[in-house]
Amino acid sequence: MKALLKRSRDGLRRSNARARTLAKVIPVGFLVTDQSGVIKSVNPTALDLFRCRLSDLHSRSVCDFFLFDESFAKALSISNSNQTKELTALRPDGSQFPASVSVSSFAGSYESDEPGLLVVVDDISAKHELERLKEEFLSMMTHDLRSPLASIKCFLELIAEGCFDGDEDELKRKARNNVNASDRLIGMINSLLDLHKMEAGRLDLCMEEVRVSSIVRKSLDTLSALAERGGIPLSVVPNVEYDQLAYADEKYTVQVLINLVSNALKFSEKGSPVTILVDAIDDLVRITVRDKGIGIPKEFQSRLFNRFEQARLSDARTLGGSGLGLAISKSIVEQQGGTIGVASEPGLGCDFWFTLKRIPNRSQEGHNG
Repeated sequence: MKALLKRSRDGLRRSNARARTLAKVIPVGFLVTDQSGVIKSVNPTALDLFRCRLSDLHSRSVCDFFLFDESFAKALSISNSNQTKELTALRPDGSQFPASVSVSSFAGSYESDEPGLLVVVDDISAKHELERLKEEFLSMMTHDLRSPLASIKCFLELIAEGCFDGDEDELKRKARNNVNASDRLIGMINSLLDLHKMEAGRLDLCMEEVRVSSIVRKSLDTLSALAERGGIPLSVVPNVEYDQLAYADEKYTVQVLINLVSNALKFSEKGSPVTILVDAIDDLVRITVRDKGIGIPKEFQSRLFNRFEQARLSDARTLGGSGLGLAISKSIVEQQGGTIGVASEPGLGCDFWFTLKRIPNRSQEGHNG
């Protein structure tokens, strides 16, 4: 009997120890209260969420730390209640944060056998921020999609009404403008489709040995006319690394470089050069797009590659673009095992760069670049 009791006590101690460990490491806050809602214990995550010490919470009513309605107050007094609500949490220093809060009753906690309530708190600030960014993104996309569609519709109506009858030159000029509008529309739709494929893990990459010079050349061929129209010198700095072999999907990597170069062109003044540089770092090839444009404030740089984020939102509305190019580029580069980043000083331009896995050249024979 004594041995059985000892095993039971040992098992209970181990169970309590596991509960304490779990409460310490779990990434949500626990507020353990008595039946009247007075806080008796908390876990370290709760202290982090409320940015305070245990003494700031202990022995106070849990109701002091939330803006709530009657239904939540009722949950604190109903035995066996179990519900989750989104509430505004109040920190002792007066600041607030949005929280998902659930309340449940239990027979005893890991520190006491007394019945009480377990209030689980999860900071959902990131969720709210993502929703805000989505709203901004959808607003911008609605604007950008509506403009070319309205232009195309107006052009077709003018043709139907005979406004260009006998004026073939004007008809061709308007048609060229609307081809450009159609291209912008298709580009935005393709960006949305690419992002959806990436998020669903359905982007099929064809990884192979590719010459960096081929990636750069195809990107320049695509954008040289745009650079000429804007009066912006676009060039590549040739060096021994320029003809390196890399392991990549050529089509998607060209798209990444086109995204970076077109951004540089978009934010550069006439006559301000945009340059592509290639260098090798250990087993990586780094491709850099350098411009002398308006630059990016430091506070935006860490968010620049996020989905739905547009660091220069007002400029994006003026100059066009969905704001998805950098997010798509980041996903493509990372799925190929590389990294992408930016270095910038406001007013001094930007260096956007990404890396690919480098393959040591076995022989230069038979290659003409």
